[in-house]
Amino acid sequence: MLKGTFLGAPCLFSLLALMGGMLGLLAGCAPAPPRPPVVTLPPPPPPSLTSREAALEKAMAEFYRAPYRQGGVTPGGVDCSGLVLAVFQRVGLALPRTVEEQYKVGQPVARNHLRFGDVVFFNRYCQAKKSGPYVASLWPPGYLSQVCHNGIYLGNGRFLHASPRGVEVASLDAEVWRLSFAGARRYLASEPTGGT
Repeated sequence: MLKGTFLGAPCLFSLLALMGGMLGLLAGCAPAPPRPPVVTLPPPPPPSLTSREAALEKAMAEFYRAPYRQGGVTPGGVDCSGLVLAVFQRVGLALPRTVEEQYKVGQPVARNHLRFGDVVFFNRYCQAKKSGPYVASLWPPGYLSQVCHNGIYLGNGRFLHASPRGVEVASLDAEVWRLSFAGARRYLASEPTGGT
């Protein structure tokens, strides 16, 4: 009798395993619970511009792709400081004419605090870099540190400036601009978003 019970135990375990497997199959065949609906969030709204920044953006659009002209201050032809002067005039700000004079006015801004409408300045290294390292090595260090170029910051590391190719957008991360960056100035006073 003991022998029969012993032999019956593996059969019992096999039967239990078979039943457990069948329950697992049945559970696997049951319909999956409904998935919660996928919620897609709308993209974040674009940063709002103040009324003065919006006017500045509109003024910059007038000059985009304007040809380069030394001493120019119109969409028919403009140089770098002429672009800054003319764009800010259109929003009611009178700035000096030259890059050096524009660099002396306004509120200094650190590169990591730039915002739309700030003016970025570059030293003569940007000109020397274009001429080649040999020519740059011939220029006195004091000369290379003088500011000689500027543009208007757009955001995301980009700025609008008048280059020999005309008014275009460039990246502050490009080597020539990164190495020649001399500072920035803020001419637009802070105003509440959507202010008047």
